[in-house]
Amino acid sequence: MFMDADEYPAPGDEKKIPALLEQIQNKDFDGIYTGCQQIDEEGNIASSGTQVRIFRNRPDIRYRRRIHEQLVSTKGRKLRLGDAAADISIFHTGYQEAAMKEKRRDGRNKRLILAELTADPSNTEMMGYMGDEYFGEGDLEEAKNWYFRAIQGLNQELLDNDQRSASTFTKLLLILTGEGRSGEASETPSSCREAQGRGEDPLLQWKEAEPVYKQAVKALPGEGDFDYVAALYFYRENRFGEAAEYIERALGKLEQFGCANRAMYLSANLPSAYNLLIKCLYETGQREKCVNQAVSYLKYMPEDMAALSWLLKALAVPPLTTGGMEQILLFLGKLYDFSGLRAKLLVTRCAKAAGCGELGSYMEQRLFTREERTALGIR
Repeated sequence: MFMDADEYPAPGDEKKIPALLEQIQNKDFDGIYTGCQQIDEEGNIASSGTQVRIFRNRPDIRYRRRIHEQLVSTKGRKLRLGDAAADISIFHTGYQEAAMKEKRRDGRNKRLILAELTADPSNTEMMGYMGDEYFGEGDLEEAKNWYFRAIQGLNQELLDNDQRSASTFTKLLLILTGEGRSGEASETPSSCREAQGRGEDPLLQWKEAEPVYKQAVKALPGEGDFDYVAALYFYRENRFGEAAEYIERALGKLEQFGCANRAMYLSANLPSAYNLLIKCLYETGQREKCVNQAVSYLKYMPEDMAALSWLLKALAVPPLTTGGMEQILLFLGKLYDFSGLRAKLLVTRCAKAAGCGELGSYMEQRLFTREERTALGIR
């Protein structure tokens, strides 16, 4: 097992490794994919992918390149790799701001990448990594130049899990759509205001981004990140119908193809992605689909107040009757255990915060005992 000094197994995962090795000992694998999670300063997952960190001690299995090394066979054969990404993850802290500042201060990464490009000027992977350096520094114009150079030099056919090329396309799309400055959808879409503040025309942004999007989808049809970035753009421009179509496509690809060397950006922002879809469905009047998506998501993330808020807004269609509010309460009882105080507080407070005050007040009277209402100051 090989790890850098700024990597470590997810807590508890180290105990799974001996059993995993025993399980595959007699299978003809050269190595095993594990999950690889980039951890930010707050301990949150910034992006997700896969890496081969466990491999057999065979003479022809070696790392190549000075930086962003890859495990290869010196005999030129394709490595046979098993997939344990769902069971074991490696946490990587090397892209945290303090660590990256240290690397950028002396130009370490750029020097190593340039050395690789001097030896192989057509290396599109290294061009993408150089783009990453400028992207991380905030020099988006120079990053864009390197990313364009990379995609212009790509082979017509890529491996369907080409993580490096997917990242190049994704970050280029983030820059072209104006999302490279924020990286996620804002709760309040800025429409043209933000773009005008940057001296940009939102329509021209998509006009430049669309050919790159089409090239990306053609080259890597199973990659969900491209559709996710497009969804963020259309959401920001208040074009909720198009945003919903793109985010549904992105999530569909994630479900169909998984996240092994794919959908790193989408996987790291999955709660935001589902909330974006739920809100867009609500805004376009697709109430039934909004409810179905919200329920599916809340089964796994029941305390996500944003998703619950949109569910309540979709359910509480005026005019509300007592019978209608009772039906909503019975419906929510299938999602939440109202025998405890926590779920009751969550749902009632969320209803009022979502502008469904009448429903919130009704639920307070129905869910809380008299003693609880007195203790909480509810009339």
